[in-house]
Amino acid sequence: MGKAVVIAVFRRAYAAFRGFDDETGSVPMMDGPLRPNALLDAMPVVLTLPDVDNLSAWRDGLMCSSGREAFRLVRSKDSLAIAERHVFEGPVSCLAAERGGGLAVGLDGQGVIVVEGPHAGRKISEVGGQPLSCPTAALFDGPDRLVIANGAASVTTADWKRDLMEHGASGAVWDVDLARAEAAPALLAGGLAFPSGLALAPNGGLFVSEAWRHQIVRIEGRIVDAPPRALVRDLPGYPGRISPRRAGGFWLAMFAPRNQLVEFVLREHEYRRRMIDNIDPAYWIAPALSSGASFLEPIQGGARKKLNRLKPWSPSWSYGLVARCDAAMRPIASFHSRADGRVHGVTSCCELEGAFYAAAKGSGIVVAMDIAGAEGETPA
Repeated sequence: MGKAVVIAVFRRAYAAFRGFDDETGSVPMMDGPLRPNALLDAMPVVLTLPDVDNLSAWRDGLMCSSGREAFRLVRSKDSLAIAERHVFEGPVSCLAAERGGGLAVGLDGQGVIVVEGPHAGRKISEVGGQPLSCPTAALFDGPDRLVIANGAASVTTADWKRDLMEHGASGAVWDVDLARAEAAPALLAGGLAFPSGLALAPNGGLFVSEAWRHQIVRIEGRIVDAPPRALVRDLPGYPGRISPRRAGGFWLAMFAPRNQLVEFVLREHEYRRRMIDNIDPAYWIAPALSSGASFLEPIQGGARKKLNRLKPWSPSWSYGLVARCDAAMRPIASFHSRADGRVHGVTSCCELEGAFYAAAKGSGIVVAMDIAGAEGETPA
């Protein structure tokens, strides 16, 4: 046993004996480029669709999903209109759109199906001898290569709260050669804590958002024995999908905020186990895509309301947050919807023809603004 391990064991034992916590459980402040504002709430709503998710630019329009359906969207004056509707056998958990026209759809608990392009009809339902049950993100690296993030080995995408509460770290990123049906998917990285977003790095490799570790890591493609390298650590929210910016850099959606009470519960193993076994997941002390709909939700009493009005700066189970990042995934500006806002649970965002779009799954809306406004100075 190493010296550092021995010291850590004695520190925990001493802390337990004296009755204090040797871990801070602190959550980083939203400051600097992540300073709170109300810019997401200021954006006009261009589409209302329950559980809207997986917003992606494709061909001359946009794609999104809701439940078991995927939609092709076109711009109509100051809004988005549904041009095509596709129904699948299970809930759509991710979309991958390729410039040449390829389109792949991830189905929760079932795998990924290529529905458009030269490899239409190809289905990936198993990776590494295990079912592809939790496809959280996918992207095309050219017309013949599909990269897939499997968020967890033992739960589905819809059960993401359980994976967090059980300290899940069984996620993986796989490389699928679509041109060779006989080729087995190649493992690019394993042991990830719910990988939920993918993007091609400027100089090769991949950026991956690792939600439960609150960080963005880089994977060096097919390099053997090259572990993921953390680029941005200790984010104040749970990072989700990543999309490229036309001007360089990336957009990063953070689908829920971190909370000190949640961080505390994650360390209280007996309490957490009893909560998981006895309480409906909707009312767990856990992050959420939306909140405020039921009095049964965990709250912080006076910390949330004053004179019967919800404080915008109060602790919140749900939030709206998109970060504008540079080419190394460092946040340089951000767009928020605070505790009292209406654009919560932003799971995806993208650009199209000079406009920026963000899909708030928690609120069931898509908001938009001109890129000129989104590319302005860091919000104060």
